This record gives sequence, C-alpha cells and structure tokens, in this order.
Amino acid sequence: MQCIQPRSAFRVLLITSIATVLTPWAATADKPKPDDRDIPARIDARVDAWQPIPAERRLDDIGWAADIRTALSLAKEHNRPVFLFTYDGCSDRENAIAMQRC
Repeated sequence: MQCIQPRSAFRVLLITSIATVLTPWAATADKPKPDDRDIPARIDARVDAWQPIPAERRLDDIGWAADIRTALSLAKEHNRPVFLFTYDGCSDRENAIAMQRC
C-alpha cells in the first residue's frame, strides 16, 4: 500500500481548489456583457414588481386623524372606536420606534 506524502497531498489540494475557483469564471468569460442602456428599465420593472398589492395596503384604509380632538369627533360622528397610539421614544436612535411597544 502506497502512502501519500504530505507535500503531494498539498499539491493535489491546491490544484483542486484553483480549478474550483477558476471553473465558474472561465464559464462566464464567453458570455456577452449585458447592454447598460436597459439597466434603468430593468430596475423600474423590479421596483414595480415589489410594490404592494391592494390587499397588502390595508393600513391605508384606516382613517388617520392629526390630533385626538378630531379623532374623537369623527368617532362620535361615525359611531366608531378610537385607537390612540402614543410614542415616547428616543428620536436620535435609528429605528427607535421599532423597539418600542404601543
């Protein structure tokens, strides 16, 4: 039985890793580069595809009021409840409202 020397095992490992790294690069080298003029149109199409559908925009159906007096008068007029959301957080931290509870 033949024993593999550490130096030859290192060479095999080195050649295998180089081939693994270079194979995908060599496969993409023959592909033509995409035309840069259509990039804005592709970005606009991706942005449009990510826009929420009406079912995902139910938050827009809520009747928002600027102050509590207006909210109470609208609630009385339409016989609806009022949900009062207050926020007493830190304005100097980014995403501070996400770490608070209502």
